[in-house]
Amino acid sequence: MPAHPRLATSSAAGARRGGDGAHARDRATALKGDTFTTSRGSGLLLRHCPERSAEELLRALARHRAKVRRGPKALEHRGRYSTVSRVRLEDGTEVAVKWNHTRGLHRAIAEGLRGSRARRAVAGTARVHAIGLAAPRIVAWGERRSFAAVRESFLVTGFVTDSEPLPAAISRLRGARAERRDLARRLGEMIGRLHAAGLDHHDLKHSNLLWCADATLVVLDLEALERCAWLSRRRRVRALGQLEAYVRHLYPWLPKTDRLRFLHVYLRHAGFAAAKRRVLVRGVSRWADARIRDWGQRIR
Repeated sequence: MPAHPRLATSSAAGARRGGDGAHARDRATALKGDTFTTSRGSGLLLRHCPERSAEELLRALARHRAKVRRGPKALEHRGRYSTVSRVRLEDGTEVAVKWNHTRGLHRAIAEGLRGSRARRAVAGTARVHAIGLAAPRIVAWGERRSFAAVRESFLVTGFVTDSEPLPAAISRLRGARAERRDLARRLGEMIGRLHAAGLDHHDLKHSNLLWCADATLVVLDLEALERCAWLSRRRRVRALGQLEAYVRHLYPWLPKTDRLRFLHVYLRHAGFAAAKRRVLVRGVSRWADARIRDWGQRIR
């Protein structure tokens, strides 16, 4: 992608042209209460906050690409299909830039039909904010399409300062019983409220959660968030079982009472029928056992 393609800019309201599915989804996923400016050029669609120019954000993306070329040590995260880095904008504001790479023609067409990962993250952020939970503020998002295929997409969010990934927080609080129990309670409430609202995060793991200095939990990777008309027991078991497996694997020293406290608070907020709670808890334990066995076989 050219570092600074010539972009035509319009307000979000003025960008409502035609009836194609992409523009319809733009309107559906716009953050409630926020106004985005739309810029287009060289095959790139860029939606950004009015206080940030398209050129400034393209320069931030170029700095992210430079960090990718320098290697993993320059990045906050490097996955198979995406990279994340911490970038400073021209006024000193720090943002997180997530770049989703091209992943082959089949996946590119699938994302064209389903919506790019950046587009889905915007929708997920709106849903999380709508139920009063915390997520990073969207500064900009963009995607490059070729006919029906999404070739690449990126997301720029405010960098969450004074925070640490959940694994680091729990390890730090090993000797702080009261704070650790407060974290377990808040985590149970957050996951319970997500599920009560019919929201299923397909990649709910500890590294996708941040624990902030003000005792707020922030959920990340919201492109994996899906709204369900009815959140089945199977989905709940998978989500809670994955969290339980990570707890056993990362913190074998964690008292069982802390895990039970999390589940107790979750069940109180999740709207799950009392008569079926025991079945749910047994399913979560079996799912976690199976996942840990699978991890052990992969290591061998």
